[in-house]
Amino acid sequence: MSITAAATTDSNGTKDFTTVTSSPPPTDAEPEHSVLQLCAVHPGWCTETGDHDDHFGALYTVMGNDGQELLNTHLIDLSDSKPVIGLGGTDTTAAEARVKAKELRRFADELEILADKVDVSTSQDQLRDPKMTACPDGVSFCDGNPRDHEDPREHFHHGPLMAMGAQRPYAGQHTDGIMTFHLSQVNDETPGLDFVAGGDWPTLSLGEVDELVNDMSAHLAKLRAARTQLADLVAGRTSETAAGPGRTWTYYDIYGVRHTITCPSWCTTDHTEDMDGTRHPVDVRHQMYGAEAYAEYTEGCEDYKPWPLLCAQLNVGPDSTVSAYRVPHVLVEVAADMYTRPMNPEQLAEFIETVAGQLEELRTMHPRLAAARAEWAARTDMIPSAETA
Repeated sequence: MSITAAATTDSNGTKDFTTVTSSPPPTDAEPEHSVLQLCAVHPGWCTETGDHDDHFGALYTVMGNDGQELLNTHLIDLSDSKPVIGLGGTDTTAAEARVKAKELRRFADELEILADKVDVSTSQDQLRDPKMTACPDGVSFCDGNPRDHEDPREHFHHGPLMAMGAQRPYAGQHTDGIMTFHLSQVNDETPGLDFVAGGDWPTLSLGEVDELVNDMSAHLAKLRAARTQLADLVAGRTSETAAGPGRTWTYYDIYGVRHTITCPSWCTTDHTEDMDGTRHPVDVRHQMYGAEAYAEYTEGCEDYKPWPLLCAQLNVGPDSTVSAYRVPHVLVEVAADMYTRPMNPEQLAEFIETVAGQLEELRTMHPRLAAARAEWAARTDMIPSAETA
């Protein structure tokens, strides 16, 4: 029995797939093997059998909790046309589909983050010791565990524990999960992240590997969120220090003119060198640097070194001669000593999307590289045996 999807086309050329019908069973005049013959035009994906002009691939759907369909997609090639992707009732090209795939991945990440927030809120409501209260020292992430605060000389501040794979087979004996982490701080020291990367790793089935991949993706989102929270805490602590006494300061410029400067709340620059009397006002800037990242690459043959990569800084030069520098902006050191233009929020968002898109291309290239290496290894293993023969 074959399945045929009936399609209608509106005035804009958009296909609307509305009905699904079953073809009658084969008759004596129509042998069953002829009906079940694979599609000769698109044998790799067309699910139609026998003689047909319109081609349809397998339908993939996402269903809502109410049983209603949220999204569907499949390959289509109607007669006198070319293959396209049917996405939610619209014809979508390969390039458009890749753009939508990136948007859907971002949407999925955001959905995971929302789920994480619900989990944290629920676990705090359900598992919090009734004796626990808000942190007496006012630490924002601290769960207020009385045992961590009972010693008047030393207070420990801990955020909720985040673990991956609770009750999963791959967690082995660690039934509460593995790769556990939480934010941590002792007294008023700089906050940090306690991370425990322990766990037993039994042999996994394919389904368990899929579970592990999905859980690692969600856990990575949680770890990124914790990293962002930690960065905000550290930056806030630095800003609190910067905003304290002495952050309204004076200096004499190269011409002997006295200036009184008040740093913005986010400025982490040590302005000591700006006070030595050799500065021109255009050279006085307020800055905050993001986390540094390095990758090994070279400007010359075989001379590989770790160089900065995509390092960002928040910046403003109130007396700059360039208008774009006189308002807060972000500069990104794309590679060693190679910077972007000063970017406003919209330009930075566009830059982020460009980098994210290129990151997806790198992710796509990774399995290709693995397959190419495997193919190459197989080929080189065959060469000696062929020469021997």
